[in-house]
Amino acid sequence: YAIFVSGKYAYTANWGNNTMSIFDISNPLYPKLITSTAVQGSPRSIYVSGRYAYVGNSGNSSISIVDISDPFAAKQIKTVTVGGGIRGVYVSGKYAYTANTSDDSISVVDISNPNTAVQIATTSVGDDPNSIYVSGKYAYVANQSGNSISVVDISNPLAPAQVATTSVGNGPTSIYVSGRYAYTANLSANSMSIVDISNPLAPTTTKSI
Repeated sequence: YAIFVSGKYAYTANWGNNTMSIFDISNPLYPKLITSTAVQGSPRSIYVSGRYAYVGNSGNSSISIVDISDPFAAKQIKTVTVGGGIRGVYVSGKYAYTANTSDDSISVVDISNPNTAVQIATTSVGDDPNSIYVSGKYAYVANQSGNSISVVDISNPLAPAQVATTSVGNGPTSIYVSGRYAYTANLSANSMSIVDISNPLAPTTTKSI
């Protein structure tokens, strides 16, 4: 369902059998599966940071933290309960952020010690958040049913707050931020929207194609 590449490995979240897989892609002509490890229910997103992979499990609304320091013997070390129906996960510094579609929220998880990781905050965003991207002191969330993005101030991780929203194309399911722009992939509209976020408090959709 999702893939993340780091160094010479690719990591996948396998929704159908509740696992995470690691592929050696050092030779792109001959990629090879080197291990799979069990996570929790219906994984739909994955993010790798340092020696850990963070897998978002939509089936039981949790993050699985997997120690990947030895890619041949990856193992889940912690499961953290977050908001309902997690769809997206993003790691920045000592925090993981999740987009929770079932309860229209995002969660903040303290991962400074992955073995004792814990959710420390949640806040409401738009309808049906499916994807999240963190840049600086803001998180940008794609709200599929709301046809919008939310901008969330995360400068205080204990008290995140939505500070702005703007409409994009219908059914945004993925978001990516680069420089002064956010880009959304809009499932229902078969389009991409470009949003000017140079002022995060007043984002403006500049183009949908």
